[in-house]
Amino acid sequence: MQASPLLTAHGMAKRYSGVVALNNVSIELNAGEVLGLLGANGSGKSTLSSIIAGDNRPDEGVIRLNGVELPAGSPAAARAVGIAIAHQHPGLAPDLPVWENVYLGAEICGAGRFLKRAAARRKAGELLSSLRADWDLDAPAGTLTTADQQLVEIAKALALEPRVLIFDEPTAALAAAEVESLMLAIRTLAARGTAIVFISHRMAEVEALCDRVVVLCNGRHAGELAVNGQIDEARVLAWMGGAAGGAAAAKLQEVGIGESAQTPPQRLQVAYADRPQVALSARGLRAGTRLHGVDFDVKRGEILGIAGLQGHGQEELLDALAGYRKLASGEITVDRAPLAPSSPRQMIEAGVCLVPNDRHRQGLWLDHSVEFNLAQVGVNFERRAWRLERAPMKRFVDGVVARLRIKTSNVRQPVRALSGGNQQKVVIGRWLDARVKVKVLLLSDPTKGVDVIARKEIYEAVGALASTGAAVIVYASDTDELLAVCDRLIVMYEGRVVAQLEGRDMNEAQITSALFGRSAA
Repeated sequence: MQASPLLTAHGMAKRYSGVVALNNVSIELNAGEVLGLLGANGSGKSTLSSIIAGDNRPDEGVIRLNGVELPAGSPAAARAVGIAIAHQHPGLAPDLPVWENVYLGAEICGAGRFLKRAAARRKAGELLSSLRADWDLDAPAGTLTTADQQLVEIAKALALEPRVLIFDEPTAALAAAEVESLMLAIRTLAARGTAIVFISHRMAEVEALCDRVVVLCNGRHAGELAVNGQIDEARVLAWMGGAAGGAAAAKLQEVGIGESAQTPPQRLQVAYADRPQVALSARGLRAGTRLHGVDFDVKRGEILGIAGLQGHGQEELLDALAGYRKLASGEITVDRAPLAPSSPRQMIEAGVCLVPNDRHRQGLWLDHSVEFNLAQVGVNFERRAWRLERAPMKRFVDGVVARLRIKTSNVRQPVRALSGGNQQKVVIGRWLDARVKVKVLLLSDPTKGVDVIARKEIYEAVGALASTGAAVIVYASDTDELLAVCDRLIVMYEGRVVAQLEGRDMNEAQITSALFGRSAA
């Protein structure tokens, strides 16, 4: 006789300003099971998970744990019965030390309710060390990298010792070694009987980790299947895409942006018709503690990829090129004109524009509209800002929404209400404004937390920009993604470029060897 589910969520429905986020969705979760929750951006995954965790109140539906109905919209009630969530966007107290963030809200107390600070610090260190070694437990959380903040968010959830644990895109910002440590931790928890909900856009992780998957599409339950070590990717993509899913899946394979892509799509072989000229040249770039003398060139119309293990200077390099990080030494030239980056505005005026790694903290005005976010850069570079013409601005905004397929109820909707993938499209879309003459577009992990369909649409827009003569420099934590979209690769190790790969040398073996500071045999 099969045991009853540990958790059931029945008839979940949620609407935001007329937009249906969930429509009569039901799922079951068993003790010791890892359930993959899949779907395109905006399909309702994060909404459903936040409702189960008590962070959001459903318009309709009931959640039961061991048959007992739970109060809706109460994080405290959910935590009291053992439901925890590691959010996609970490909610840390930036001024508190790392170890205090791990046990914030789950403080370890002794007699008289006095805090046991030494015990909390020691246990926080043990939890974090299971995910990555060498932590400064007393460093303010706000000084951590995006990836390390994500690991602290995960440790916060683990500290609760939950019966049900939800991971919302936990690996999007993590390096390969950190992903392996997290997956080991998840398997250990499941073996102890913890029920896991795992949300990810990386099919390989889902296949390796999950017992079963549920797919959502446009707020509805689209399909469900057992994994058993192998996932029917075409079927899942078809469910994700709804009625057009089969065609979408075929198109993804055609352009090489699917999880199993191994060869670059045809468009990305330097489609710019003129004889390639160097758009940007960097020599001897040094900055902070992670850039130790970087040299490279990128040509007009070329998509140059940057590969490297987390923390080896890739993000710092893009920040320095964009004027966000001061150079200690080195030279940058754009279209053969030397530049000494002093501010982001100076670099934007020179045509060097950055799509940052953290769209929430660096890329968007979350409480402003889609229209405001798309038009803001162009407005700031309008020569007659006191006499803005609404009609051209509206044409630009509407054109970008249509071209990038940004899913929004209307352009005046707050960008906070959009899914992660649609938010990322807004960040990229602002650079398509003709008033901003982009010569070099810098992309820092641009498809982090983005589904495969939105990923394809983003790289189509990037490819179209490159085809007009703009150079593109993209850092991605996913090596397969770089192989699929780039014309050429540089590999960074300990703050230096240790390999430049193109043609047949652009393969997994060459990259992996260079990632660890070696040369492939």
